Amino acid sequence: MALQSDKKLKILQVCSSKSWGGMEMHVADISRQLLARGHNSVILSSPESKLTEKARSTGLPVKALSFGGYFQPPAILKMAGYLRKNRFDLIHCHYGRDLWTLVPALKIAGKIPLILVKHIGTQKGKNDSFHRFLYGNVDFMVANSETIHRNILQTHPVDADHVTTIHLGIDAGRFYPNPEWRRSARAEFGITEDEFVIGITGRLQRWKGHYEFLHMAAELQKKYPHVKFLIIGGASYGEEKEAEEIRAESVRLELDKRVTFTGFRDDVPRLLNGLDLFIFPSYAEAYGLALLEAMAVKLPVIASDGDGVLDIVRNNETGILVPARKSAPLIRAVENLIRDPEKRQRLRKAGYRHFMTHFTARQMTDKIEALYFNLLNKGLK
Repeated sequence: MALQSDKKLKILQVCSSKSWGGMEMHVADISRQLLARGHNSVILSSPESKLTEKARSTGLPVKALSFGGYFQPPAILKMAGYLRKNRFDLIHCHYGRDLWTLVPALKIAGKIPLILVKHIGTQKGKNDSFHRFLYGNVDFMVANSETIHRNILQTHPVDADHVTTIHLGIDAGRFYPNPEWRRSARAEFGITEDEFVIGITGRLQRWKGHYEFLHMAAELQKKYPHVKFLIIGGASYGEEKEAEEIRAESVRLELDKRVTFTGFRDDVPRLLNGLDLFIFPSYAEAYGLALLEAMAVKLPVIASDGDGVLDIVRNNETGILVPARKSAPLIRAVENLIRDPEKRQRLRKAGYRHFMTHFTARQMTDKIEALYFNLLNKGLK
């Protein structure tokens, strides 16, 4: 007997990461979307993590539990006790490291269907006996991009028919064009309407392309006195030193009058509305949620031409692609758009249509929900 797709499920969303980036934000977002559909979606996260803090502050159901590393019997026993006490229909794991706690705990607590979504690629193959044990107990894997899908098949001991790609989506009810947000964001930073603002969002890390962004800003400030730059985001857990080095580079380049570091912000949709152009110069990105957020507020985008970005940006159609790690091509692409308002408008409209057609949170949740029911129905046979 098949499980009805209108049945309300009890789902455990697991992520012990202490950072705060696309993966952790997605855990909160998918829980929020599933709750809105009537499901009971509970987040299981580390006590001291930003995810736990955010879930509590926004009213999302959350259980804080110490995971204790790769193989810690006390943590496994606590997890098993929690799973026994709470009868979940399905477990959705977002962080591969958590399998070292989850899989042994499930051996103790009893079988519950387990999905693992991969947000980043793996460099080394996982074909040793330990990983074969772990992944042999994962019922299905989800990749967030075609790049990650290929990486899973190349490096993990899983069958191709147990892997699918589901692109992460952005809530169009949170990220959208808003003239009032544009006015308030620019006023906050003393930016006039006749000034041109170029921005970047994300954790302050070298591989996110912040150095290339700063070198681009240093070059363009010589030619365009009306251009300003906004760097939205702060240091992630354990990466404070790297963030300070990026800020120091801005000082070295004498950008203090042109570049504003906002630090970590909860009002990213509002700040994005204050921009005129969005830059995504990441070295290697499994996907690119920040790109979708920018496209959702109708910003033209310039991004590095590799990996998961290629699932989102079609060059010269929905955005501009440039080589990663190189400032000169980025400078040329930005300068071209500063000088060409008609092209900016064309990219803005096409990017927004592309987002609404393929990358909304509703479309993502439809696919994830369908996967849940398909997996559970297979288990009923």
